[in-house]
Amino acid sequence: MPTSVLANESEQAKAFDHTTTLQTVLTSSHRFAANRDRDKYRHPAQTLEFFGLRSNMTVVELWPGGGWYTEILAPFLQQKGQFIVTNFAPSTSKQALAFQQKLAGEPKIFGKVKVVEINPPNELSLAPDNSVDMILTFRNIHNWVKAGYAEQVYAAAYKALKPGGILGVEEHRAKPGISLEESIKTGYMSLDGVIAAVEKVGFKLVGKSEINANPKDTKSIPTKK
Repeated sequence: MPTSVLANESEQAKAFDHTTTLQTVLTSSHRFAANRDRDKYRHPAQTLEFFGLRSNMTVVELWPGGGWYTEILAPFLQQKGQFIVTNFAPSTSKQALAFQQKLAGEPKIFGKVKVVEINPPNELSLAPDNSVDMILTFRNIHNWVKAGYAEQVYAAAYKALKPGGILGVEEHRAKPGISLEESIKTGYMSLDGVIAAVEKVGFKLVGKSEINANPKDTKSIPTKK
């Protein structure tokens, strides 16, 4: 198994129970040290609190990538909530296989995570209709737009969420006035454009935040997840 999917085994991970808080999870040794080091840039506690995350929610994480946020969400929701993640068929990509191995390698952390296999744009059923409290996506929209199925993802999320459910989005923000072609090229998305596209399927904007704004970001360097 590639070392990139192994948890830090140098110390015993903390046990998670009904008293688990986000801070408990963030300081736990089950997280890669490199991932913990990025907390000061990605502000996970503040971000999740802004979205309104609670430990008894049913939550879906879309396109979890290497699992940076999965390492936080899985133990936080383990006792009182339900956590669902999407993944592609492991046979289709190294990242999908690595993510599956990551979950299988730490059953005490990830054993209760439900994996929904997707194959967009046609196979995008995330959960039963009106069954989910919150759907989260971190730095993925530019990839959906580039692939041409962003609207289908938004529609699938809307269908799965309960009335009043939350779609929480973190994305690279472009300078005002950027064209769609430039967004696809750089990975920086128009804030107004994303809001309009999401609202087109039925959502309504209820809040936005500057928690992860970076004044040093030139918004001109092609992004990666």
